Amino acid sequence: MVKKILSICVALSCTQAYAGSQIVSYFEPPTASIPAGSFMAKDHAGEGRYKVNMQPFQMAKYELTVSEFRKFVEDTGYKAPTNCMHEIGPGWFGASERDGSWDDNFFNLSEYHPVVCIGTKGAEDYAKWLSDKTGKQYRLMSEAQWLYVIRTGGYHDYISENGKKRNQVCEIANLADQHAKAMTGKIYQAPYTSAYTIEDCNDKEILSSTVGLFKADKYGVHDLLGNIQEVVADCYVDGKQRFPQGGGPVTQENCTSRIAKGSSWHWEVPDLDRRGEMADDFIAAIEGFRLVLDTNGKALPAQAGSIEFVAGLAKAQKQAKIIHAQIADYPSQVAKLALKDKGQKVTLTWQHDKDMAGTTYKVIRQDLISNEEQVIAKGVTELKFVDTKPSKHKARYKVTAQIGEREGLASNTVDSNTIFTHALPTRIQAEAFSEGTNVAVRNSSQEPKHDLVFANMRNTSADYQIKVSKAGKYTLQPRVFHSGEKQSFAVMLNDELLKEITTTGENGWQTAKAVPVTLPKGTHTLTIKPIGERTRLSINWLDVKKL
Repeated sequence: MVKKILSICVALSCTQAYAGSQIVSYFEPPTASIPAGSFMAKDHAGEGRYKVNMQPFQMAKYELTVSEFRKFVEDTGYKAPTNCMHEIGPGWFGASERDGSWDDNFFNLSEYHPVVCIGTKGAEDYAKWLSDKTGKQYRLMSEAQWLYVIRTGGYHDYISENGKKRNQVCEIANLADQHAKAMTGKIYQAPYTSAYTIEDCNDKEILSSTVGLFKADKYGVHDLLGNIQEVVADCYVDGKQRFPQGGGPVTQENCTSRIAKGSSWHWEVPDLDRRGEMADDFIAAIEGFRLVLDTNGKALPAQAGSIEFVAGLAKAQKQAKIIHAQIADYPSQVAKLALKDKGQKVTLTWQHDKDMAGTTYKVIRQDLISNEEQVIAKGVTELKFVDTKPSKHKARYKVTAQIGEREGLASNTVDSNTIFTHALPTRIQAEAFSEGTNVAVRNSSQEPKHDLVFANMRNTSADYQIKVSKAGKYTLQPRVFHSGEKQSFAVMLNDELLKEITTTGENGWQTAKAVPVTLPKGTHTLTIKPIGERTRLSINWLDVKKL
């Protein structure tokens, strides 16, 4: 009788388990068997690292999918959230009302895409339901389990900064990549600006993808990096909590926020140790989850998963790979752009492996005073270009490789040597520097449109040439963005400390209080530099007024 029922179940393409005379519907996930071992965890409360010993467990090979969550809703009538932030537009997320749900959102592209828009409670309720159905112990993975698998699963060469396969990371993960950068602006009017780090490879996806499309790690786990962020069981206490030995989650009574790991299709390879905090009531479409199966410290064989689910997923993956095969590759990123400025002409040289036939180069110049950016050359075939009509102001150059309409990522930027002298009193725009050490200039997303800022001041400094026609007392008043924590930066005059400026208050842009200074007559170098390694300020402008 049991065999007959199971045969009917398979014929009808339903996944059912027989328990006495009752048939219940659910999908059990295919799992990977993770052995006992250890890894070195970052000590967020102090210096260095400490050893975490791990018990064996089983990890779901895939992020939980729409099809699996649908079984839960159909069986229980579960009322999932309907206030999900999911639509994208020119400002990326939050383009319209929070009106998404698990089965009606911008990223619900198939039954075998990761389920999103359910929040932490939805994830935990699902794990409890599946545990009750199967008699097994399913739960959200812990942060320690995520770290253990990502660090020992054989991905090191793909995700470490100097890894041998770093430019092939798209083989293992769906991240912010060449194809997404090229297409999101065209399709969704949501361009990846210079504030984003884009991986120099093509994963053939624009948004989230069918699970399991990319190479598994040595354990058989897919998408632990990229696709969607995965919320773990750990409570975010203060960001400094240590992992329990054995690899279980960090817990706390009345926990209000969790930790999300793994980056997503929207971001680059992350700092593995970074702890992203996610409030329990936050409902959005870039976060999902993955189950682990608690084996009570026993090393057990991996489970194959429910027949219907495995067959359906294989079909969805096959269809996705047919689409992938139709997407052409992009030229790689131009490297080591260098500049020689002789006043009347600026000579640019760069390096690039022309591994694709028909590669040409585009040269872009940005005036750092006016913020005007223009293409000054296209169709360049050599690894060199001479700008015979350089900007009168300080300019920033970058080069991209092109094959037809397909364009690679922009090279590093180089700045011309033109020095702009700021006659005081005046407002000095942060990007109008004479020389900047690792200074990133970006469009601000919160200040006026096209307004440039000296972004993410950290281990950087910028020099400004100023002319003081009349010695005396002046005030300095900066417009800054800071993280909400107390932040400080120094204003130097000819390498001597002129004034320290500190920001406090809520996270966001603020015009700091004006501070008095005394300036001598003449032409000088004014320098802005952070104080402390944790400083993460951005500067829009510095107002200098005569008292």
